[in-house]
Amino acid sequence: MDVMEALVNAGAVDDGSHGNHYVYKSKKHGPAYINMDMLFPNVEVMDQVCAGLIEPFLRGFDTVVGAATGGIPLAVLSGYLSGARYALWADKDGDDFAFSRAGFGDVLAGRQVLIVEDLLTTGGTVMKVASQIRQHDGEVVGISCVCNRAGMTSMQLGVPLLRSLVNVNFEAHLPEHCQQCVEGVPIVTDVGHGDTFARSNPDYPGKFRTLLS
Repeated sequence: MDVMEALVNAGAVDDGSHGNHYVYKSKKHGPAYINMDMLFPNVEVMDQVCAGLIEPFLRGFDTVVGAATGGIPLAVLSGYLSGARYALWADKDGDDFAFSRAGFGDVLAGRQVLIVEDLLTTGGTVMKVASQIRQHDGEVVGISCVCNRAGMTSMQLGVPLLRSLVNVNFEAHLPEHCQQCVEGVPIVTDVGHGDTFARSNPDYPGKFRTLLS
């Protein structure tokens, strides 16, 4: 399947032509965004996406792991399609991630683990999850993501293999170099991380806006 086409059809892609002002997980700003949440309700598309995620790694893993929350449906469906023995997820734990659910950490020892991710930006989430897997004596065989938004590599993430269904390169700038900030373009708070920026910068002169409500 054409994953980018599926994302566009689901209304998940803002290509930057609508004048919106987003804050990314990296704390950089930009006019474009991919909202993976728009993809998750479509079971047929999700089935094809997860089939694509596992295909490069088939027969090389017995456990699939994702990070809450977007990684939960990806991990469970990918695990089901691949015939993996376990499908798990790590929950947010302060600034880190942890296998806090009963029994999740216990089954990782000696397992060959594939990490699945929806949107790869800074790589911080998957690296934290990989660290937790290793702490539980599991072996990370690789990372498979729907969209690699920042050109991350397996070497940067410290894993043997990285595969992505879509690669994009969106314009992004630190706030002090953001032309949209200079022009006072309102920041979107209900998509991306604009809400965090708003809490830290309540006096931003361009004000704030929502897209989904």
